[in-house]
Amino acid sequence: MDTLIGTRSFPAEATHLHRVRSLIREQADQAALSSHVTGDLLIAVSEACANSALHTDCDELTVRWSLGKDRAEVAVEDDGVFEPTIPMPELNADGRGGRGIPLMMALMDEVTIRQGTDAAPGTTVRLVKYQG
Repeated sequence: MDTLIGTRSFPAEATHLHRVRSLIREQADQAALSSHVTGDLLIAVSEACANSALHTDCDELTVRWSLGKDRAEVAVEDDGVFEPTIPMPELNADGRGGRGIPLMMALMDEVTIRQGTDAAPGTTVRLVKYQG
């Protein structure tokens, strides 16, 4: 099997996350990824996209992928500013949020975040999962 490489942009809105998941599932099936790798990738990519949709004022996010027999790599990019927080659910009145990055780190073999700043906006979350 050859490596599948692609790019697609989506509106940075939570209501479009199902479209991202459908794309990743379709590409993972074409790349013959295991169900375990596919499941972990779907959750981690969904979290990265949700963070972009919920925590930035961006209109659009871009998903780039490279899926092959040895590894799956997906990058989620936006034009936002990354504001790191320490997850402390006991301080959040509603008890929600603050778990996305730790979840991505638990599911993926590699997680890197290039942080967008006020001076240089644009955040990229790169997710890598090895097969085998």
